[in-house]
Amino acid sequence: MFKAGAGAWLSLVTLLAVPQFAAAHGYVEYPAARQEICDKDGGYWDSQDGSTIPNLACRQAYQQSSWYPFVQKPEFSRLVSNYRELTAVKAAIPDGTLCAAGDTKKAGIDMPSAAWKKTLIDVTQGGKVTVRFLAATPHNPSFWQFFLSKPGFDAATQKLAWADLELIANFNDVAVTTLDGKQYYQMEIQLPTDRTGDAVLYTRWQRVDPAGEGFYNCSDITFTGSSTATAWINKGNFVKAGLDARAGETVWFRIFDASGKEVVFEKLPVTTANEAESVWAQQLADKVNSEYATLAQVGVVDSRGNVAYSSADLYSNQVYTKNKDYTYQLDLRASNAAPVVSAPATLTVKSGQNLLFDVQATDAEGDKLTFTSSAGSVLVSGNKASVTYSAPVSSNNLAVTINITVSDGVNSVVTPVAVTVQGSGAVTPEQPQVWDANSTYQANAVVTYNGGQYKAQWWTKGETPGVSSVWLKVVSTGSGQNGEWSSETAYTAGQVVTYQGSGYKARWWTKGEIPPSSAVWQKQ
Repeated sequence: MFKAGAGAWLSLVTLLAVPQFAAAHGYVEYPAARQEICDKDGGYWDSQDGSTIPNLACRQAYQQSSWYPFVQKPEFSRLVSNYRELTAVKAAIPDGTLCAAGDTKKAGIDMPSAAWKKTLIDVTQGGKVTVRFLAATPHNPSFWQFFLSKPGFDAATQKLAWADLELIANFNDVAVTTLDGKQYYQMEIQLPTDRTGDAVLYTRWQRVDPAGEGFYNCSDITFTGSSTATAWINKGNFVKAGLDARAGETVWFRIFDASGKEVVFEKLPVTTANEAESVWAQQLADKVNSEYATLAQVGVVDSRGNVAYSSADLYSNQVYTKNKDYTYQLDLRASNAAPVVSAPATLTVKSGQNLLFDVQATDAEGDKLTFTSSAGSVLVSGNKASVTYSAPVSSNNLAVTINITVSDGVNSVVTPVAVTVQGSGAVTPEQPQVWDANSTYQANAVVTYNGGQYKAQWWTKGETPGVSSVWLKVVSTGSGQNGEWSSETAYTAGQVVTYQGSGYKARWWTKGEIPPSSAVWQKQ
């Protein structure tokens, strides 16, 4: 939920911030500079005290310098006329002010914190990294310097000083590259392959001009690949400020692998009991943390690398995985619609025989559906299920109700199917109605046409039996006069035919399988 007064605060920040971009020049997009991470994570529009900023380091920076460093992210610059002398640069940007480029109005970016988000650098790939600098306003001639913090420097407790850095790469003029409509400078630098743990990559882009304008960015990184232990990798904010879930909606928590496949998928219905953001968020986090302990965790990571959910500070909680290629998404979905089920209302089967019928269902949200039956067995294929029911042996007619339950994981629909079991002594039912081109027939409806009986496989109207594939010719079952086997006729379990002078009984549904050469037929 928004804090009180957020609308007025947003208007004030917007009015003050927008003009500042007119002189924009650029910043390190990869590995992301601190000010880029804070601006991208957001939350500073929604409260005056910074409590809605999810990243604790960015929140601390905001409390020190307000929103200014975030909206000024392309302008971390300093004028040094004698820019070719590094001693002059060091004098203009004293120790402890490097990340803010010596600008006291951006001093929050210099503050130590263990919560600065870090870009993972896999040293098993040779230590080569392509730095991507977004050039909002390109400048050439210019030159570049890249520094890396020395082993032992701790960004969690120390402000960066020049003595903490060593120069690792130099470049002169670099051509501008256009990617997705944006202009970038790209340079491949070599990082040490024997480093472990955290470090700061310090980027200097120096214009060759009389004013000596230079741009300075701090990017926090973590070296990976050299340790057998797999650390938790931050995938972003668990809940962002302003996500207003209401009763009747459903929160979707999903983590995807590199191919886009969901490896974690949890849904939490929002009710009047858990509508408060702090309540449903903790319920969802507890569910993820308990059921996917090795895949994902939600919370705040401590100095030992353990993740624990913070109920006291909702927006500080992050989503962590142990796979760098995984991505995370949290969505609000409208009230879940129940599946729509299509099943026959009434069916008839003879005593001791099998009944096979189909059930189909659709779901508005495209959720995976499950099918269960109160009797018989169920074979599921996508959004369709085939139910096989074995009728009991009885001399009397029996009325049986088979309840088919279809669920999308949130809502379930129970559809009854009324089955009449014809006892062995029961009177043969009347002949089915004569087919009418103007009538509508549901699946399993039986009609008479040109002296034969036909059974509808699905909904139909105006399609002629014996011509359209929707109709299957019905052959009488059990004892009595046997029909001659036909490759064009479908037979159900128990039906008897004559083939080459011998009688054969179908053991299950079949069509086109020759009696002597198929196991479906049992010789009488």
